[in-house]
Amino acid sequence: MIEILGAMWRSLIRMLVLNLILVPFMVLAPAIFVVLPLVLIVAHPHDNFSGLAQLFVWTGPLSCAFWMLVSCHWPSVRQWQRMGRLDSWREDHGGLLCTVTKATVYMFAGLFASFFFEILFLLAFRVVLFELVSGAARYVLWFALFPFSAFAPVILLWLWRWQRGRNDQLRAALFYTKNLRSNQTQ
Repeated sequence: MIEILGAMWRSLIRMLVLNLILVPFMVLAPAIFVVLPLVLIVAHPHDNFSGLAQLFVWTGPLSCAFWMLVSCHWPSVRQWQRMGRLDSWREDHGGLLCTVTKATVYMFAGLFASFFFEILFLLAFRVVLFELVSGAARYVLWFALFPFSAFAPVILLWLWRWQRGRNDQLRAALFYTKNLRSNQTQ
C-alpha cells in the first residue's frame, strides 16, 4: 500500500514539474518564436539555425493547441463574468462533459491544423523562397514568417470570431433602425 502511495506521489511530482516547465513555455511561445531567433541571428549571423527551426516546428503545434484550448471558451467565460453569472457558466454551456469535450476537440484541431499549416509553409518556403534568398536573410525570413503558420489556427479562430462579432453588431444596428422606422410610421 505504501509503495502504491509512493508511486502516486512521485507521479504527481513529475506532472507538477512538467506543468511548471511546459505551461510557461506554451504561454510565451508566440513571443519566443518572434524575438529569440531574431536576437540570435543578429548576434551570430553566420551560424546554422536549422536546429532552432526544427525545435520550433515540433513545439509550435503544442503551443497552438494550448492557445486553442484557452480560446475555446474564453469569450463566453468573459461574457458570463461581466454579467456576474460566472458560477453558472458551465451549467449554462451544457455541463462538464460538454465543455470539456468542446475544449478537447478545439485543442486537437489546433494541434493537427498547426502541423498542416506548418507543412504547407515548409513546402511553400522550399519551393518559392529558398532559392531567392540566401544566408542570414533566409533565416530571418523563415523565422519571421513561421509563427504565422504555427499559430494559423488560433489566428483564424480569432479573425472568425472578430468578423462574427462585427456581423452581429451590424445585424443589431439594422434591427434597431428597422424598429425605429416602424415606430415612427405608427
